[in-house]
Amino acid sequence: MAAAAVRGAKQSLRAELKQRLRALSAEERLRQSRLLTQQVIAHSQYQKSTRISIFLSMQDEIETEEIIRDIFQQGRTCFIPRYQFQSNHMDMLRLASPEEISSLPKTSWNIPQPGEGDVREEALSTGGLDLIFVPGLGF
Repeated sequence: MAAAAVRGAKQSLRAELKQRLRALSAEERLRQSRLLTQQVIAHSQYQKSTRISIFLSMQDEIETEEIIRDIFQQGRTCFIPRYQFQSNHMDMLRLASPEEISSLPKTSWNIPQPGEGDVREEALSTGGLDLIFVPGLGF
């Protein structure tokens, strides 16, 4: 019973957040993206992390591109998700560079991610993560 209540609350929260994000103008989304980027980069947890997982932005979400660029500029290791739709399983796979994102195949939700046959370092099996950042939800 509790699991169903949590699932319902999550769905409701997701729907509300999507509605709020869609209502933002492109200029406001960019302004908030810049503010968020500054806050993340200045955060002490981010500063001391060397292995960082970050979700790639969808069209109506806060942009994470500048955070990803900073991860590489600071010599840190960046991991992005690869979601397996059949099993609802997600791995955090190493990204070679920010430029690589544009060449990744896209899911049916138009999200770039490494392909199923793309063999890469997986964060949890090679040392874990210091930080996971989810746009809209934080660290």
